[in-house]
Amino acid sequence: MKIKLLLISMILSLSFFSCGSSNTSEADIALPTIMCGMCETNIKDAFSETAGIIKVNVDLEKKSGKIYFDSNKVSISQIEKQISDAGYQANSVMANESAYDKLPRCCKVNG
Repeated sequence: MKIKLLLISMILSLSFFSCGSSNTSEADIALPTIMCGMCETNIKDAFSETAGIIKVNVDLEKKSGKIYFDSNKVSISQIEKQISDAGYQANSVMANESAYDKLPRCCKVNG
């Protein structure tokens, strides 16, 4: 019985990892306009309901982000646009001006 359970667990684990990792990509995104911890939170929250986003890491000190995503569901240009729509520059995609205007003062360049 224990051997059966072990075999079933191994098979399920292998199928889970082989399905999940084949389309996973990562993108390094320059975030030159992030200023504070709230900016990190805002960017992470911008992806909270986005299909295909696996994980979002933001490094305030380096002013960059690493996004892990399913390349079959979302593209880098869509990721950049979503960050822009949250009010921040992403690589060469400038921040959406109206979203930037709504950011708290601490999240604005020279704020």
